[in-house]
Amino acid sequence: MFGIDIETFHTLWPSLLVVLMMVGAMVWGVMKVSQLITQSDVQQTKTQHGAH
Repeated sequence: MFGIDIETFHTLWPSLLVVLMMVGAMVWGVMKVSQLITQSDVQQTKTQHGAH
């Protein structure tokens, strides 16, 4: 089966940590972009209603 000995684990954990950090950064980026898009839509709606 699939077994990981201690030497393999010591070799793999830094790479797994980097991958998890990259995934976290991408999730944070998507959340931030969606938040900024939502804020932009709200501001444009308020500006358009204020002009009429």
